[in-house]
Amino acid sequence: MRWTPKTGPLDLIFKAPRFDRSGKKEANARFEKVVLNGQLVQENLELRSPTGHAWRLPEVRRGPLLLQADHGPVAFRNIRVRSLE
Repeated sequence: MRWTPKTGPLDLIFKAPRFDRSGKKEANARFEKVVLNGQLVQENLELRSPTGHAWRLPEVRRGPLLLQADHGPVAFRNIRVRSLE
């Protein structure tokens, strides 16, 4: 039996939270756009705090890219990250 993916391309534009020079948060993180399999699924979604297990951690301007998958085997490939600054 040949394996076939259940989902295809995921394209997203994410803006990290913004902080002033003193470290005070000026703006929450947000998903500007999330497109799955060519269909818009989220747009201009504000995140008031970190998600997943990271909600306990302090927010930072830059950090690692964390990909979460559950409920079975998952493969990620062709991941490209670029700064929009």
